[in-house]
Amino acid sequence: MPDAQASGPRPGEGPDFEALLLRAGFNFHVFLAAALALLPELGADADLLIRRVAKRLAPTWAGLRGHGADAVLHLVLENLAATGYTVRGVEAGPDTVYATLALVPLGLSDEDWAAVLEPFGATPALMQALFGVFGPLAAAAGATIDVQIEAGELRLAVRREGAAPRPADLA
Repeated sequence: MPDAQASGPRPGEGPDFEALLLRAGFNFHVFLAAALALLPELGADADLLIRRVAKRLAPTWAGLRGHGADAVLHLVLENLAATGYTVRGVEAGPDTVYATLALVPLGLSDEDWAAVLEPFGATPALMQALFGVFGPLAAAAGATIDVQIEAGELRLAVRREGAAPRPADLA
């Protein structure tokens, strides 16, 4: 990522929030790449980190229980979009909602993404393991999520578990 202008915004202009969000997403991914690549040196792997994070975050997703698959997908998409993944499409079905996202974040090409990760000893495949965190989080919210990677895209399908909630259950 190119360095931000050292001088900051021009007088009378506010900060470039789009550039700041892009920078934050880049920093997030670089930190995760470094952490994931370090895990084997510590005798651990990405799955251990994902399970640990999911276990601690799951209670915060439990409030979505009863709100349906669309609410769960909305939160997943907010999290992914906030870290630089482009949402390409969302489709609602009667019991399942679907989303398609760019597999590579920050608008990077496959080659540029690999080049960003390489100095940290990480690979795009290693970073894709992070999508596994959404399974336990969706389960805590009363849903299931199917994560597929195909044709250079990330495809998500979220299904509500059990019967639809009664209005009294949501009050």
